[in-house]
Amino acid sequence: MIKTRTAQAKSLAAGPIDLVGRRAQPIRAAGYSLLELERAGLTLEQGRELHIPIDMERTSGVGTNVLRLRELMASR
Repeated sequence: MIKTRTAQAKSLAAGPIDLVGRRAQPIRAAGYSLLELERAGLTLEQGRELHIPIDMERTSGVGTNVLRLRELMASR
């Protein structure tokens, strides 16, 4: 199955992303990393209370994910 760029962008817009490979290809991540939560000003407990998906295995911090978390906090 071949995805177009717009279809791929729409699927990535739905949740957290991770960047992999030399060219930093975005892929859908299982949840936000602890680093992203910290940079957005959230603790692990607050993230769980807000039902935010958290991926304990990820260690990277993607700026787009931090911005999404800040927008989520502003809307609540």
